[in-house]
Amino acid sequence: MSDWITLTARDISSPLAVRGIDPARFAELSEADIARLPVSIGRQQAALGDLFAVSGSRAPRVRIEGSTSLISGLGAGMTGGELEIHGDTGTRTGAGMRAGALHIRGSVGDDAGQGMSGGLLRIDGNAANRLGGNAPGAAKGMTGGEIIVAGTAGAEVGARMRRGLVAVVGNVGREAGRAMIAGSLVVLGSCENPGRGNKRGSIVVGTSVTVPPTYQYACTYQPPHVRLMLRYLVRRFGLEIDNSLIDSTFRRYCGDAGDPGKGEILERVSGV
Repeated sequence: MSDWITLTARDISSPLAVRGIDPARFAELSEADIARLPVSIGRQQAALGDLFAVSGSRAPRVRIEGSTSLISGLGAGMTGGELEIHGDTGTRTGAGMRAGALHIRGSVGDDAGQGMSGGLLRIDGNAANRLGGNAPGAAKGMTGGEIIVAGTAGAEVGARMRRGLVAVVGNVGREAGRAMIAGSLVVLGSCENPGRGNKRGSIVVGTSVTVPPTYQYACTYQPPHVRLMLRYLVRRFGLEIDNSLIDSTFRRYCGDAGDPGKGEILERVSGV
């Protein structure tokens, strides 16, 4: 039995879409059994050992090393355990996660955390577009779990989000929180015109935000739930959030009136 199972990516020169790397599957298996596990590569099947050199056995904690930037779908469908990836990854990282902890010590491509329903996806670098969003044609995006991004994120973060928490330390791109059904989106940087079509979601912005004209100003106050949430992010994930932000006053805007919805955008009052 090992503390960690290490998968070292073999020479990968072209993009691969892989599904089936779930630490919960490895907990009772020997090194040879792990190497024989079937994984999907697009519409084809292969053995895990064809893609990765395997070291370790009988542990629900898996570390992936080597060049992984061309591999999509790492951690997709996870049902438990811990998966740690040392490097950048391709698209759909952690898509459809149900449980467990996935830690990316790098950046991720489009659609990370797409449609996830539980677990933790932590990204030390940046995330591309549609983080925590919905799969094509799906009515709901993320329905549970937590996504924490230490860098920036692209467009449509939390699109059609139903439940859960997405927190981004840096700036995010256009259409953040588009058609949110519920859940919480925290952006410590800036964003523009978030929350279009928002029904009951909460969007908290720590730096600057362009509030859509379909939102109506409600009040300026110190929301206790925001203070608790920011302190939780500091305590649980070690995010560097200044006390002046934690204790800030926020302007509350209600909307989206064009939907109509009962969502909110909380904009930090600068200098307060």
